[in-house]
Amino acid sequence: MTDPQQLRARADEVFERHESGDLEGALDAADALLAASASLSVDDPVVRESVFAARFERGVLLTELGDLAAAAEAYAEAAATPADLTDPDQRHEVVMAELNRAVLADAVGRHDEALDTYDAIVTRFAAAADPVTAELVVRARVNRAAALLALDRVAEALAASETLVADLDGAQPGEAEQLAMAVRIRASALRAMDRADEAAAALVAVERCNAEDPAARVQVVAAQADRVRWLSDLGRHDEADDLVTAVVRRFGDDPEVAGAVEELRRMPHRDVDPPTRGHDR
Repeated sequence: MTDPQQLRARADEVFERHESGDLEGALDAADALLAASASLSVDDPVVRESVFAARFERGVLLTELGDLAAAAEAYAEAAATPADLTDPDQRHEVVMAELNRAVLADAVGRHDEALDTYDAIVTRFAAAADPVTAELVVRARVNRAAALLALDRVAEALAASETLVADLDGAQPGEAEQLAMAVRIRASALRAMDRADEAAAALVAVERCNAEDPAARVQVVAAQADRVRWLSDLGRHDEADDLVTAVVRRFGDDPEVAGAVEELRRMPHRDVDPPTRGHDR
């Protein structure tokens, strides 16, 4: 019979195989751990920790192996592991598993399932006081707005993203990336409603974002690229050109966003062909 300490050793083996690049071997080791734990009670904290770790690692491994649908199910199983939700560590583990499940459901086109999962995260954990869980809940709110947009529930996506833009503090590094994403969702919703001028104007709010974090910089540059395209579509070419110049000046030497900035440089901001001359006036 496997005892809890043997189970912990099996969990270490899963991580070691993963770190060595043996994904299939790590997956087999995780499956073996879960089979060995079948007769043990998750009331034992070591058993619970080991079972959760194996289930979560299965999600990570299946994602890296490209089986996203199976990975989503693995994360759902991890989230279902009994947990003491008054314990901040166990609470944020559960939320992370649910969030990963929803992200992968979104990735394979199961937007309704993703939306239900995001809703459940927000409903269950909105009042969480610990910073890690609170950050995950913000991510769930932003992803929820994106899922609404993907489901063509545009008015709801607009309302959700407007609330986020009002709530989030772009000066805080932990919120800047999520604010930039919310700004882009809001602008996309406005554009989907044929409110193109408002959509372009909405993207100005991305300038509130602290871009110290690389992930935030990626979103800020992407938002500015959206704005350049949309200004060009509106015929506001001088504004588009000025914005490209400003973005290149600010981020042109940044390796984290070098590809996006170079793409922005190459983006056509004016008509390729000269306009046809009309009658002299």
